[in-house]
Amino acid sequence: MLGFVFGTACLIGLVAVLRRGRWGHHGFGRRRMLNRLFSRLETSPSQEKAVVAAFDEVHAAMGALRGELQASRSEAARLLREDVLDPEAVAAALSRHDEALGKLRGALTGSFVRVHETLDPEQRARLARLIEAGPFRRPHRHGPYREAVSF
Repeated sequence: MLGFVFGTACLIGLVAVLRRGRWGHHGFGRRRMLNRLFSRLETSPSQEKAVVAAFDEVHAAMGALRGELQASRSEAARLLREDVLDPEAVAAALSRHDEALGKLRGALTGSFVRVHETLDPEQRARLARLIEAGPFRRPHRHGPYREAVSF
């Protein structure tokens, strides 16, 4: 009887994990990614707070840009429905993109500055190697055909 209950609970948990997808739900994937980053960089709690604040600022700016892209899609559809295309209306729609990209650029610059000031030189070097390697590359330390990458 206990095995049946345990097996059912495991099956329910597996279905829940599979339904959420690879990166989790409600920010759990982002939290897991940041925790892995912090463990690789060996950060202190105060450094972690500063990095999370910088990450959240960039995330919010990207969310605003995403909203602008959705509004631009409906604006482009409206412009295409008209009999005569107004070049000034197209320029106005593109200028909104410039403003949103400028805000994102400012958020990225401020975040880079804060993270650079927060981390020590060794941590910055590790972070630079992680960024250079890319998000999905895993270090292959063994094997004759793979170059060794140390983080």
